[in-house]
Amino acid sequence: MHRTKPSRARLLVPSALAALILSGAAAPAVAADGAGSAELTKRVAAVQQKIETIGGRAAAGPIDDLLAGLSKTIADLLKSLEGLLPAGVKIPPIVLPKLPELPAVPGLPSIPVPPVEVPALPPVGGVPPLPPVGGVPALPPVGGAPALPTDLVPDLPAIPGIPDLP
Repeated sequence: MHRTKPSRARLLVPSALAALILSGAAAPAVAADGAGSAELTKRVAAVQQKIETIGGRAAAGPIDDLLAGLSKTIADLLKSLEGLLPAGVKIPPIVLPKLPELPAVPGLPSIPVPPVEVPALPPVGGVPPLPPVGGVPALPPVGGAPALPTDLVPDLPAIPGIPDLP
């Protein structure tokens, strides 16, 4: 039979991140294989080079906040992926590169800013008076409270074999 519901464990991960996750998780298993290990090393180096070129092009500022948010998201993703793996299998942490501090640019010219004049607001007249309120209409007279019935509790019927209480 085929499945009627789609799998709920779908993950959308950028290809570079997927390569890092897969290569990091596969590294201990491939370490005994010489050719597989060399291929894995090449793939990791290519992914690391892509990350470094992207990091070099980015400007400091909000990008630092974005990298911090991505690092937390990746850490949470790895933690959830470890729950899907068999016991004892660990995924190595993924650390995004830090952006270098940008040097100060020497010799920037000083740009004079002309003064800004804000025009004065026209005078505001006084608050107009409220219109007179007519008298409050009288409430209709309220009648007395209705009389309560006197027989709220009915008489109890006599129970055979039990004497009446006074």
